[in-house]
Amino acid sequence: MKKNFFVNILESLIYCLLVYLVFFYYSNFKNDFLTMNIQPLTIVVGVMALKYGVYTSLQTVIIASFFYIFSYYKLGNDPVVFFLDFNYYKFILIFFFIGLTLGRVSDNFRSKIDELKEENKNLEETLKNQREKNLQLVNINERLKSRIIGSKESILTLHQLTSSILLQNVDKIFTQVLEILIDFLGSDVISIYLYNEERKIFRARIKIGNSVIPNFIEIKAGDIYSKVLDLKTVQCGNKEENKASPVYVAPILKNNNVIGIINIERLKYENQEKYLLELFKVISQWINNALVKAFEENEIEIKKNVFENTRIYNLKYFSQILEEDKKRKKKFGADYIALETINPGLEPEELNELIKGKMRDIDVIGMSDEVIKFIFVNASKDDKLLLIKRMSEMLSGAELYEI
Repeated sequence: MKKNFFVNILESLIYCLLVYLVFFYYSNFKNDFLTMNIQPLTIVVGVMALKYGVYTSLQTVIIASFFYIFSYYKLGNDPVVFFLDFNYYKFILIFFFIGLTLGRVSDNFRSKIDELKEENKNLEETLKNQREKNLQLVNINERLKSRIIGSKESILTLHQLTSSILLQNVDKIFTQVLEILIDFLGSDVISIYLYNEERKIFRARIKIGNSVIPNFIEIKAGDIYSKVLDLKTVQCGNKEENKASPVYVAPILKNNNVIGIINIERLKYENQEKYLLELFKVISQWINNALVKAFEENEIEIKKNVFENTRIYNLKYFSQILEEDKKRKKKFGADYIALETINPGLEPEELNELIKGKMRDIDVIGMSDEVIKFIFVNASKDDKLLLIKRMSEMLSGAELYEI
């Protein structure tokens, strides 16, 4: 703004000086300069007014007036008399009139251009949004067509997949659940949470995609998670009220009690259609049917592989869990940190006492006489140093490394 001010003054000075030199200083008709019917300085004022508007034109008027009065004085006239003779000072009034009039026209015209530009920008934005919506509708339409055409094959494939999970353990079922939900619901952000009944919270076991839901969820009266606990049915979220709300939530049941949930946090193209909800209900029902047997066998498997009166597994069972986490990381980008250290001579009961209150109930610990291993689920690379420090302090300075 300040720079433009001085540039405008300089431009006005140059134009007025050129007029003064051409039409007065080097002219043989100096006396005619003051009473010319088309005063050259008037043209300068008009051009500057149209170019820059009222504010700059007033600067030009002052400069033009100076050169006009200066020319009057150079002819040997008395400046006091100048303001008494209308034939002379009328040009000063003309300068102001032209500057204000054409300056106002220029300002209004420029303001109108700015309004039209803003309106055009808004229209372009609206058009862009409309094109994106149209593209989404086209994609949805194509997906619907392909689903209708291949519905028979899709149902058979889905049935085969859900039947196959009957033969898997709980961790492998969770992995296959993610595959099914990605393929058949078109979801790219999914999370599985386990329920801690004692603390009344859900804690994330597996998360894929750019999840916005915290790693632990406190149950609040009337929210979607309390409804899932009470009704034990699939619930729909409302992202308009809460951006962190999932699209759908399904309960994971064991003996008709909710022990976890499956969150569908986002659907591709924001395609929240009724048939997807119904399909999710069917899939979640089949998953729970598969988990009934899996939970029973899992309890037997855990009893075989956990050290008595602890939550610590033997290394064989720990390795099975780790392999499944590795598979989920490779397929879906699910985060975890696995650490290992030399066993400083701890017994399982001693280690179990050490980890109380220092590790989450969803984290996994395995050990033998030689080594101790940890899996911290949903832990990113940023958490590694903190976890190593915390475990090292717990184990009296033991050296840990990532596996």
